[in-house]
Amino acid sequence: MILFEREILAEFMVGYTHYLDVGGRKPVSVYFPSDKKVHLKRMDSKVVTGKMAIKDVGCSVCWHDGSNDNYNLAEHLGAFIYLDADGKSAGTITKIVPGNPEFF
Repeated sequence: MILFEREILAEFMVGYTHYLDVGGRKPVSVYFPSDKKVHLKRMDSKVVTGKMAIKDVGCSVCWHDGSNDNYNLAEHLGAFIYLDADGKSAGTITKIVPGNPEFF
């Protein structure tokens, strides 16, 4: 497994929307308009916004509802995956699209 570092994360995230398979019927979409902000459309279609900080490896998010999360992005067996703070899979990236096609 290869974890992505700060420089790669910035290129891979900022200005892009990631679509994730998290095991549900609908994908989750995550849009990164800058290196400090993130929008997430959950499976229930609710949109949440948070402040993001790209770290040396991974990123931390402080969601506006007060919860905090830490994620790493990695390549594993040819797939790009999100890992939670415990190193468990939080979703597999199925598609990366430039811009904001979800209109967050």
